Amino acid sequence: MRIKCMKFIGVLIGMFLIAGGVGAELVLLDRIVAVVDDEIVLRSDVEKKLQLELMGRGVNIRSVPAGQLEDMFNKVLENEIQRKLLLAKAREDSIEADDELIEERVRAQIRQFKDQYGNEAFAAELEKQGLTERQVREEFRQQFRDQYLEQSMYQMLSQSVSVSPREVKAFQEKYRRGESDFLSLSHIFIEPKASAEQEDKIRPQAEAVLQRIRSGEDFASLAKEYSQDPGSAQQGGDLGFFGRGTMVPEFETIAFELKPGDLSDLVQSKFGFHIIRAEEISGDQVRARHILFLLQQDEDAAQERAMDLYRKIQEGADFAELAREHSDYDETGRRGGLMGTFPKTDLPPEYGDVVKTLKPGEVSLPVKMQGGWNLFHVNDDANSLEEIAKQVRLQALFKEKLAETRAKLYVDVRLDQ
Repeated sequence: MRIKCMKFIGVLIGMFLIAGGVGAELVLLDRIVAVVDDEIVLRSDVEKKLQLELMGRGVNIRSVPAGQLEDMFNKVLENEIQRKLLLAKAREDSIEADDELIEERVRAQIRQFKDQYGNEAFAAELEKQGLTERQVREEFRQQFRDQYLEQSMYQMLSQSVSVSPREVKAFQEKYRRGESDFLSLSHIFIEPKASAEQEDKIRPQAEAVLQRIRSGEDFASLAKEYSQDPGSAQQGGDLGFFGRGTMVPEFETIAFELKPGDLSDLVQSKFGFHIIRAEEISGDQVRARHILFLLQQDEDAAQERAMDLYRKIQEGADFAELAREHSDYDETGRRGGLMGTFPKTDLPPEYGDVVKTLKPGEVSLPVKMQGGWNLFHVNDDANSLEEIAKQVRLQALFKEKLAETRAKLYVDVRLDQ
C-alpha cells in the first residue's frame, strides 16, 4: 500500500521504509496487538476506531501531537479489549442485542454526521481519514451493539444495587465539594435557523424554478444553473442511490414517497428549499435528483436566543422547563435537557473544559459547537444525586464483573512486540 503525506501518522500505524534510492516507499504492516481468549485485535481495527473518534470530534489527525496520538491509541486498544470481555460476559449471561434498534441508531448517527459536514464534505472527510461509509456504519453498528449490551448488563446489575438516604446525603456533600469523579449533565441546544425575511426572499426564487420544470424545462439543466449543492449541481442534481437514514428527515420522507418520474413540491429542510425528482427505485434505495436553494442560517440570532435563555435561568427560571420548551434537540429536550451521568475524564473536549469549571447547580454561558449553541447545567437535585450515587456503585460492580471475566480468559497485549 502506498501512503502519501503520512509522516504524521508514524506513531499510530507501524510503518517501515524499504530502502531503494529514489523509489523508496512506505509500506503499512498490519499485526496483532492483543489476544482475548480465542479472538485477536488487529492494529488496523484500533486505528479505524481512533480515526472515527477523531472524526466525530471534528479533529484532523494531522494536528494531534505524536505523544498524545500514542496515548489515544493505547486507550482505544484497552477499550477494544474491554469490549471483547463485555461480549464474552454477555454470552455467558445469554444477553442478546436488539438488531433493529441498533440499525435505527446507526442510520441516525450517519444522518447526524452528514448534517454536520454536508454530504460532499462528509465524503471528503471519509477519504481524508482513509475510511469508507460502509466501514463507518460497521464501526457504529459495533459501538451501538456494545452500548446496548453494556446497558443491559447494567440493568441486570442495578436490580442488586440500592443506596440509602444516608448514603445519598454523604455523596451529596462530596459531590458539592467537587470530589466526585462523576457528574450529571443537562443541556439546552439552540440551532441556527434562517430568518423569516431570508425565507421570504428565497422561496419565490425556488417556486419560479419549480414552475419552469412543471412547464417542461429540463431538470438537470436547471439544476446545473441554479442548485447550490456543490456535491450534485454539476451532475444535474443527481444524488445517486441512497437508503433510509442517509438524508435529512424532511428530504428523505418525500424522496421515498415519490414514484420514478414524480416531482415534489418545495421541500424545506435545515439547509434550505429543495425540489426533488425521483429517478429510480431499487430495493430499499431510491435514486433522486434535487435542486437546492440555500437558506443562510442566522448565527447571531441563535446566540442571542441562547443568551436570552441564560439570562432567564439566572433570574430564576427552571432549566428543565426551558429545555422542554426551547431546546432544538428533541431527544434530550423531552427529558428536560437531561444528558445523563458521565465520568469527568470522559467529557468531550468541545465542552469538557467549560463544564469542569462549573459548580453543581451552575449553568454555563452559551458554548458554540458544531451545529449550534449549548447551555450546560451541572445537575445537583436530589434525583440526580441519587442516580449518580447508584451509577458510581454500579460502575464499580460492572468493573468487578469484567475483571472476573478477564481472570477466566487468556488476555495478551502485544504492543511491544
